[in-house]
Amino acid sequence: MKVKLNKRQLLLGAGVVVLVLGGLAVGRASQDEGPGTLDDAAVQACNDFAAGEDDARSKTQRLALADRVNKSSAESDNKTIAERGAAMGRSANDSTKVWRADADAFTKACRDAGWS
Repeated sequence: MKVKLNKRQLLLGAGVVVLVLGGLAVGRASQDEGPGTLDDAAVQACNDFAAGEDDARSKTQRLALADRVNKSSAESDNKTIAERGAAMGRSANDSTKVWRADADAFTKACRDAGWS
C-alpha cells in the first residue's frame, strides 16, 4: 500500500507535530518546581549550615554539620533544600572538593528560596 501526500497534507502534518511538541514543552515547564518556599525547617537548615560551614574542615566536623542540617532539611516541604541537604550529607565523608560542591549547591538552594 502506497500513501501519497500532497504539499498541503505534509505542511498540515508538520504543523500538528510542532503544536504537539510545543504543548509538551509548555506542560513540562509548568511542572518544574522552582526554588520552593522557605518554611521554618528550611530556614533552620540554612541557618545551621551557615553557622557551622566555616568550622567544618575535617570529615568528622562535616559529618556533624550534615547531621544538624539534615535534621531540619528532612522536615522541610522545600524539596530542593531537602534534596541538597541529603546530598551534602552523603558527600560529607568524601573529598573536600566533592563536599564543597554539594555544600555550594545547598547554599544556592537556600538563596534561591529567599534565604539570606
